[in-house]
Amino acid sequence: MKIGLIQMEVAGGEKERNIHHAFDLMEQAAPSCDLLVLPELWTIGYDFRQIRTQATRMGDSLVEGLGAFAKYHHITLAAGTLPIVHRGALYNMALLFGPSGELQAHYSKRHLFSGYLEGTLMTPGRRAMQTVIGGIQSGMAVCYELYFPDLFRAMARGGTTLVIVPASWPLMHVSRWEILARARAIENGIYVCAVNMAGTYHGVQLGGHSLFIDPEGTVQAEAGTAEEILYGTYEEEKYRELGRQLAVIRSVKEEEE
Repeated sequence: MKIGLIQMEVAGGEKERNIHHAFDLMEQAAPSCDLLVLPELWTIGYDFRQIRTQATRMGDSLVEGLGAFAKYHHITLAAGTLPIVHRGALYNMALLFGPSGELQAHYSKRHLFSGYLEGTLMTPGRRAMQTVIGGIQSGMAVCYELYFPDLFRAMARGGTTLVIVPASWPLMHVSRWEILARARAIENGIYVCAVNMAGTYHGVQLGGHSLFIDPEGTVQAEAGTAEEILYGTYEEEKYRELGRQLAVIRSVKEEEE
């Protein structure tokens, strides 16, 4: 399976501009991939000044447009995360659309970052996301959640072999970004597709360096700090049983039993 990673430069708080720009990048990438992934909060960046008015609602024109895009190009679209108001609460929510345009799965970030008002304004999710993409059991974590190994271990024990990680990770901590993403891949025998933002917001430079990491922890594709589209390939046969064979995963299963 060919995966496209859109490392997008986002203009803080400029929702319509970001949407148009994202669709332009998606049009460039779609012919070359089966799965396309966007970063975290790409419609507004970490600009929460008018978060309620700029939030997305389920079924609105943006959600319909994302589904229509996936259907037209017959790809799976992991549309990063969006600030979504659902049943009165605000979530940092990822939407995943299947090749027929249907909303196949969604995931709300469970571990909210205490900085930048995310932990104050948003409601944490309660459930993991596990779904099948192109025959591959796949899961989701968002940005800061790379710090939570139990989240990834639970997905791996459930059979997940690909975890998508949309992010807005700053450049000042980008060394941690790579270490944590590689660790999550190595300890679970899984692919990690980590898609970061580029650009600057309020003097803070976003880290870029989006990563596609194989189950042995090798970085198969990595971006620089500027806006970029890169691609990775999930090789199903090569690592089919690696996660099941890892002693760290077997020992946890034995303890549970």
